Amino acid sequence: MIAIFIMNMVLVVIAIILLIAEKYLVTYGECKVTVNQNDEKKVFIVQGGGFLLPVLTENKINISSACGGKASCGYCKVKVLSGGESLLPTEEAFMSREERLSNMRLACQVKIKKDIEIMIPDFLETVKTIIRRRSFDAKLRWSFKIVQQEILPSTERMHKIKFDSDDQAKLKQISDAYEQVEEAVVPILQRINKTYNYLPEAILKHVSKDLNIPLSLIYRTATFYSSFSLVPIGKNVITVCTGTACHVKGAEKVLYALEEELKIKRGQTTEDMLFTLKTVRCLGCCGLAPVLKVGEEICGIMDQNKVVNLIKKYKEASV
Repeated sequence: MIAIFIMNMVLVVIAIILLIAEKYLVTYGECKVTVNQNDEKKVFIVQGGGFLLPVLTENKINISSACGGKASCGYCKVKVLSGGESLLPTEEAFMSREERLSNMRLACQVKIKKDIEIMIPDFLETVKTIIRRRSFDAKLRWSFKIVQQEILPSTERMHKIKFDSDDQAKLKQISDAYEQVEEAVVPILQRINKTYNYLPEAILKHVSKDLNIPLSLIYRTATFYSSFSLVPIGKNVITVCTGTACHVKGAEKVLYALEEELKIKRGQTTEDMLFTLKTVRCLGCCGLAPVLKVGEEICGIMDQNKVVNLIKKYKEASV
C-alpha cells in the first residue's frame, strides 16, 4: 500500500512538472484564428498556448457554454477545418460517430498551438443533437427541459415559416420596439409568440441578428418558460391537471379519454392544428378536481363522458 501511494505521488509530481514546463518553457508565438459563423468569416491574431473557448469569448464571437470551460456541458462544439489536433477522451462522450469523423471538437478543449480555422455550427442544431442522443447527465451537467413538447418533423415541415413582405414588416415592428431596450428577451418572445402562436426557429435567428442578441440566450429563455413553444401548437391548448387531488379523482382517465378522442398523446398536436394536449402539475383548482383548462377556460369536475362534448364544442367554435 505504501509503495502504491508513493508511486501515485511521483506520478502527480511528474504531471505537475510537465504542466509547469509547458506553460512557462514552451512558446507557440502568434497564431491566426479564422472563424466561420453564420456565413461570416472573422480573422484575428492571438498568442498561442491558450484554449480556444476563452479566445473566442474575448474576441466577441458568439458561442455557448454552460460549464465555464470544464468540458461538462457539450455546448461549445466547433468544427475544426485546419490546425487542430485529435479528439481528447474528455470530449468523446459528447460526440456522435458522424461528429467524430467530421473533426468536431469542444472549443474548451482545443489548445491553440498553430494557425487554426474553425466553423461554429448553428446552436439550435447542436442542442437538438444533444436531445436526440440523450447525452445529458443531470448529475454532471447543467440541463434544461422542453416542457411537455414533442418535436414532430412532419408538423414542423408543414408549418415552416417562409418570409414574405408581411413577415418582414412584423419583424421590423418588433425590432424597432425593442432596439433600445436592454434585457428585453422575454417581451420580444411574447410578441413573436402572439404573432405566430409559437416561436419559429427562422424568426428567432432573424431577431438575434437584427437586435444583436445571442441566439443561445434567446433559446435558453424560450426553453425555460413553459408558456413558449418551439414547435407549432394547436389553436386550442388543452392542459390537464395531474396534481394529487386530480390524480385521486381520475385525471388519468380523463387524459386517456382525450388521447383517444383526439388521436394524439400528451405533448402532441392534432394534424388539423386545432388541439394541443399538455399536462401540468397543478392548476390551483383542487376543489374542482379533476380539472383541465382549454386556453384560459377552466373546466372542472371532468370525467370521461364529458370529453366528447368538450371537444365537439371547440370544433364547432372553430368552424
